[in-house]
Amino acid sequence: MELLDQESGWEHVFNSSGVCGGKTIENQTETTDCFGFPNIGNTCYMNSCLQSLLNIEEFIRDISRQEVLWSAVPEAQLLRRLTDIRDCHESTDYGLKDHHLRSFKKAFSNQAPEYTGSAQKDAHEFLTLFLNEVKRLSPHLKRNAALQGQSYTCPVEDHHVFKMENMRTCKGCGHQSSQQEEFTSLSLDLVPEGSVEDMLETYLKEQEIEFRCDCGGTTSELKSSFDTLPRVLILHLKRFGFTQTYEIQKVDDPVRLQRDLVVPSNQGGGCYSLVSIISHYGGTESGHYICNSVHPEESPYSTSDNWLTYNDAQVLHTTGSAACEEQQNSAYILFYKRNKTQQRQDGTSWSHSGSMNTWKEEPTVQTQGHRLSVHMGP
Repeated sequence: MELLDQESGWEHVFNSSGVCGGKTIENQTETTDCFGFPNIGNTCYMNSCLQSLLNIEEFIRDISRQEVLWSAVPEAQLLRRLTDIRDCHESTDYGLKDHHLRSFKKAFSNQAPEYTGSAQKDAHEFLTLFLNEVKRLSPHLKRNAALQGQSYTCPVEDHHVFKMENMRTCKGCGHQSSQQEEFTSLSLDLVPEGSVEDMLETYLKEQEIEFRCDCGGTTSELKSSFDTLPRVLILHLKRFGFTQTYEIQKVDDPVRLQRDLVVPSNQGGGCYSLVSIISHYGGTESGHYICNSVHPEESPYSTSDNWLTYNDAQVLHTTGSAACEEQQNSAYILFYKRNKTQQRQDGTSWSHSGSMNTWKEEPTVQTQGHRLSVHMGP
């Protein structure tokens, strides 16, 4: 969904004093000179998505370690431009960053011509198109790798892709049929005064549909479930929609953001930790995107909970707890990273949390009936 107007000054929604929309944020008074990206013309949507993707260290590492396989392939220009941005991420040379961002956007626009020019775009649509474009390269790169006696693993398929199963059951005869769909993110309807857990449970809840079965029955129950789980679960909160008169509207209802989340699947549950939040400020005619993510230099074993707020070129220090509290009305895309677990001798497990940055005891994951279990943060 394309926003109707440009950013119109929304890039200054955060100023150097840590003020957001008139509200002082105590944890965002210190700035850093590196890690930011200049806005090259209503590109806050792109900058925020790039910051979140660069925060997924294993995803970027898997792209980099296979550079010998895609570096000579002309169609893989987008991967080359992404690694250029990765290489200058910590630089304070914003002229260099400007150059690489323009090169990346040009490479992306070659595959998605609607992104040519400086119109403001929707961050989730951009993110989905980018991931799909990297995934589209996979067959070609796999064939090219095979010719060299090597193998290629698509980073998007390995980290972001998951499958949902839709099971339909006739209420008349009980006949069941299932269909699988592949996703790189899940779009969730907002639940009034709800949490991320509530939104997921609503998505997975059985619903009655009209369907004519061979038995003559006209109603069935449809239930969706995770068939597989990704390493990185991207959740899109549906804040934009249409009114009954088909006008675009934005919903600013608060969403309780959980730091840790247990997601059920047909093959067992997965424990996830929040590592990045893309937020949208403004309305349907103008707006601005920012990103809150775990600090890229944060040690996996640190308990300091260091996060950064990326507002294009301006980068402010914050904490994960503060980000979850402050972004409840603006959070638009959430990145949850699956935890690594260690088995103990007593049969229980320990899990490393990327958002809390601590080792904590992991409860048994109960997925019967697809009940979600979460740690309520911050």
